[in-house]
Amino acid sequence: MTTDKKLYAAIALLAVLGGALFLQTKKDNAEAAAHSLTGQAAELPKIEINEETTKAIDKIVLTKAPDGDGGAGQEIELVKEGEDWKMTRPVAAKANQTNVKSLLDNLKTLKVVEVIDTGKSSYEKFGVADGKGLHAVFSKGGAPVADLIFGESGGRGQMTRIAGRDGVYAVKGYSSYLYGRDVKGFRDMSLFKFEDTAVTSVAIDNENGSFNFTKEGESWKAKHKAPKGAAKDLDRFEEAKLKDMLRAYKALNADGFAEQGKTDADVGLDKPVATVVFTLNDGAKREVKVGANAEGNSRWIRASGHDEIFSISSWAADWATAEPKKFQKPEEKKDDKKKDKDDKKKDKDDEDDDATASAGHDDPH
Repeated sequence: MTTDKKLYAAIALLAVLGGALFLQTKKDNAEAAAHSLTGQAAELPKIEINEETTKAIDKIVLTKAPDGDGGAGQEIELVKEGEDWKMTRPVAAKANQTNVKSLLDNLKTLKVVEVIDTGKSSYEKFGVADGKGLHAVFSKGGAPVADLIFGESGGRGQMTRIAGRDGVYAVKGYSSYLYGRDVKGFRDMSLFKFEDTAVTSVAIDNENGSFNFTKEGESWKAKHKAPKGAAKDLDRFEEAKLKDMLRAYKALNADGFAEQGKTDADVGLDKPVATVVFTLNDGAKREVKVGANAEGNSRWIRASGHDEIFSISSWAADWATAEPKKFQKPEEKKDDKKKDKDDKKKDKDDEDDDATASAGHDDPH
């Protein structure tokens, strides 16, 4: 075989070997990718919850494990009855419809984006082991629609365990704020509502006496009776301050509620420190009895139409326990009175001087 032919044969052989090596490398790379975490993206589990599914969900159970800092765990159970949601655990109460809807809307946005671990060995590390994290179960007709345990969060997403499937997955779209609300966040805390313009009278009884505010036309009149005195018009009454009070109460929301088993005596409501009664133009009344301090500056109260003991903010409670000055214009100081008198005298003198000068100017002589 000539040298040229040998050269061509060698080149051909190299081409065949190179092609075989390329194909083998391509195959190996494909197999490696198929078995890598990235290559498993096509096989990621789906959390496919659409609008129709969320409308069919009729039960939600959220179980939050105790945290490492000694914080207590909690279990909240929400059940749909008709079109409305109710809380059944830890207390029986009407649920906050808006907050439940926000939770269901967030459920629709959850998406698995990455496999973190295909086994069970990392459950503890990522906070998704049994009794860890936040366990959320959404059911329809007794059957789970989504059963998820949410653990640690990070740049890769929310570490999540999906019931019925081994492994830890990174999920995008999760809102810890919406899932992690406390009991107050998921129950309806509204006490009553009325239009402030519909109020015709307000009565307050507290340690500072009795207040009686009545609406006459578009104006308010105020009377005050000291603990040991007769009722009389409230001096320097400022109508704007009463309207501030009405704004505080017209959509009164609780900021807390008493634990089951607490009695009126436990929270100072056996002998209320104040009672407020609002009378509306249709004759209906809204009453609030105020007891001892709750958490911070809040006060324990009983509100008409509710059997439970709630607490309200100091902004609302302070009107019920107010002194007369809370409804009055500031008292004018003596120095201010003297200055005002001097200013009026000066204005009068200036007017007299102007009149004298004007008369002199008009004198033809």
